[in-house]
Amino acid sequence: MVPSGSVLIVDDDPVIQQLMVVVLQEQGYRVLTADTGTRALDLAKAQLPDLILLDVLLPDIHGMDVCRQLRTEPRLAEVPVIMITALHDAEARLQSLHAGADDFITKPVDFLELRARVASILRLNRYRRLLEERTQRQRAEEEILRRNRDLSLLNEFIVSTAVPLRQASQIEPALTEACRVLVDGIDLKAAQAHIEPKYMVNALNHRFSAQVLHPRMHPHMMTYNLTPSLSMPILIKGKPQGLIALYDDAGREFAPPELALVQSLAGALGQAIETVLLNQQLQYHVNSLETIVATRTYELQVERDRTQAILEALGEAVLVTDADGIISYANPAAIALTGHSHDELLGRSWTMIQGHGEGAEFELDHLIHEHIAAGQVWRGDLRGLRKDGTGYDMELTVAPLFDLHHTGELAGMVSIQRDITLVRAAERMKAHFISNVSHELRTPLSIIALHSGNLDTLYDRLNDERRKHLIREVRFQTALLDDLIGDVLELSRMDSGQLPIQSEALDLGRLLQGELERLQPLAKRKQLHCELAISEDVIVQGDQGQLRQCMRNLISNAIKYTSEGGTIRCECRMLETASVDSEAWPGLGEAGSSHYAGVRVVDSGLGISAEHLPHLFTRFYRVENQSRVPGTGLGLAITQELISRHGGWTGVASTPGVGSIFAFYLPQDSA
Repeated sequence: MVPSGSVLIVDDDPVIQQLMVVVLQEQGYRVLTADTGTRALDLAKAQLPDLILLDVLLPDIHGMDVCRQLRTEPRLAEVPVIMITALHDAEARLQSLHAGADDFITKPVDFLELRARVASILRLNRYRRLLEERTQRQRAEEEILRRNRDLSLLNEFIVSTAVPLRQASQIEPALTEACRVLVDGIDLKAAQAHIEPKYMVNALNHRFSAQVLHPRMHPHMMTYNLTPSLSMPILIKGKPQGLIALYDDAGREFAPPELALVQSLAGALGQAIETVLLNQQLQYHVNSLETIVATRTYELQVERDRTQAILEALGEAVLVTDADGIISYANPAAIALTGHSHDELLGRSWTMIQGHGEGAEFELDHLIHEHIAAGQVWRGDLRGLRKDGTGYDMELTVAPLFDLHHTGELAGMVSIQRDITLVRAAERMKAHFISNVSHELRTPLSIIALHSGNLDTLYDRLNDERRKHLIREVRFQTALLDDLIGDVLELSRMDSGQLPIQSEALDLGRLLQGELERLQPLAKRKQLHCELAISEDVIVQGDQGQLRQCMRNLISNAIKYTSEGGTIRCECRMLETASVDSEAWPGLGEAGSSHYAGVRVVDSGLGISAEHLPHLFTRFYRVENQSRVPGTGLGLAITQELISRHGGWTGVASTPGVGSIFAFYLPQDSA
């Protein structure tokens, strides 16, 4: 049997409850049960039954109180409730009805009566719902009819008056027609409209006015019995230059749709009169029309040439299409961005530049055309596709172009594309950098917290050697943390121009020796063999702290990426480009024929693939297969920036599985 509704049975007697469940389920109802008032309220809110059978005597809340609470719930207020009680007196029944019950059944329950009452109540409830739905539909239809009527009145006025209004002699009939539409449309006793001459300089030289009375009104009533109920200004060129006054019984409040109709009429009238003013102003130029046309033509040509020059010089790609999305113009930036020639772009659909699958492309194109057809500008980021099949990220703005001769008719659209591939890459690198920095900050902080905690809680149980070890570890991790923060601050100072060079004569060999000795403990931990080769008197002009930082970055990177037992060689000497092996000193070939001071760090570490080498000195960049090694990707970027500020340059060479060479070069007169 097909269920015909849901019934919630609330009774703490399991026998009676089960009998009612069986009887109602046989009739095809979906049955819910509850044995307390609290459970009944929760279940009713969650399931929203079609009918509730509610026992009066419940263990926690009296049934009549449950009924009252149901009636206070907006969603449950209309759910029928049948009270079940063993009470037979009229007072109990009256209380049930006052509590909000729709009917009642007395115990012992007559199940034939139960089936009949449930079926009757549910049938009446269905009829009530159907009637409510029908009433709502009828109200909606009446509202639609009313709106259509208002639109028809407004359209009738615009077509019959506002559109053909071209001369001052037609203004007064237009005012009269506007008053007539308002009197008929919103059932007024009278309406008046006027335009004041003091606003019409060199255009209208007298006052225009009109009034319309309801057919049952006598003209003298306008003078003696009526006062304006509503006034609406007529705006011409954005200023109030007239007034529409509505007359009706005192105290009448106009509904929002009525106010909208009055406002629309006043707006249409103001625009039409403004057109009259414009036409009259044009009459002053009749004798010089040819000169004006020639002047305007020249100005348009200049503007067109100016626009053309701007489009040709724009760095953003610009495509102009017709209403079907077929490209009719492409500027040089669009040709450079997409890789297509001018002839390949013209006559093709602009969706050819979108790097989506066929379904996604159609959906996006449809969404953009919906915005354009509605006269809206569409903005968004999407993936572009070049002629060679490579993709790029672009910021796209698409604006509609309308037909000048057919108002509101879409003539085409213009799209502006900006290549944001580098921006997106920078954002991804920045996010990766923040993640790395957070991790790198957390690691030494965690170790510092652990060791300092051990010192605090276990100090008396630790021997001196163990205490010294923990203190050394805390100091070591603090130094790592200081270096990391220093890198970030250094980068910030460089970007803000707050990192001047304190130039002095320096011996690069001694600086390199000092930095290697400083980092020797890190190398010993990994059992690395460190070699140092320096020449005497490698003197340059530069900032000692900044050059030390560059050496420290290269040596610490070599230690990080070299496996245990490996070798690191640090070398500093004067170089003559004509007599030095460029493979052993990568990047030296960029120099001219002169002498340079060179520093290189050679390791036997992991090595780096060739495709990563051009990006190593980019901020935040890290080789993916080496991401397990701690680091932020800033050290090499800082090194390159500092060396560049000293008038030098950097170089790198690497072979996977063999090792890497990092070097920098400074002219002897570097500042």
